[in-house]
Amino acid sequence: MIKFFRKIRYNLMEAGKTSKYLKYAIGEIILVVIGILIALQINNWNSTQKDIAKEQQILLSLQEEFKQNIEELSFDHHVNMGSINAVKTLLNLDKTTDFETKTIDSLLGQAFNFATFDARLGVINDISSSGNLELIRDVELRYKLNQWTGELADYKEDVIIRRDYWIKHTPSLVHKFLPIRNQDMFMDREDYVRDIVIKPMEVPKSNYVAFLSSLEVDGFLFDYYMNQSYVSTNEDSIMKFLKETLSLIEKNIEL
Repeated sequence: MIKFFRKIRYNLMEAGKTSKYLKYAIGEIILVVIGILIALQINNWNSTQKDIAKEQQILLSLQEEFKQNIEELSFDHHVNMGSINAVKTLLNLDKTTDFETKTIDSLLGQAFNFATFDARLGVINDISSSGNLELIRDVELRYKLNQWTGELADYKEDVIIRRDYWIKHTPSLVHKFLPIRNQDMFMDREDYVRDIVIKPMEVPKSNYVAFLSSLEVDGFLFDYYMNQSYVSTNEDSIMKFLKETLSLIEKNIEL
């Protein structure tokens, strides 16, 4: 094509037709510019398609990670609600009525059987650190994903408060009355498997009466109940966030 225009220009110059030569020269320039623009448009389209393909792979990875987080949080929340219900039963127990010591052991075992949600953040951390979060076209979803780690901040704080309170007070207020081994046998859960189960130890029933009658123990159980309640409330909030974000992720998956 270029040789064709060059020949025309040469013939026009030989014939002294300068005005026609200029027109052909301008036409040639316009064609070159159009060609460049078309090439750039094709290149941009290819680049956009690559970005969309990469976005879809990211969304699929996020979908899997959020599903796993929902499953794990559901398990942990179920364990923590069992703990809360056991503490409530102990706090509302009528101390004037007769009771089985094994019942108290069982309730304490469930009460101290708490769980901590350890969120999977591999995918979200990777796309955030690499800058690939910007590949997600949905502004609302991108905003949600930016909030994700922040949503965990309050939860982590309450989990630490619960753990530290339990460690500080349980040995001094519970173990001096009752053997911890009696409670351990009631901590029956999938992620806590023991090869050896320690036999329970018999202690006088008066130990249980003294334990239930202690104002210090009552205050400890109530504070522990409140700490667990804060954790559980945050779990509800996180679960709502996870489900809303997963819904947005799946809405944007085109594959």
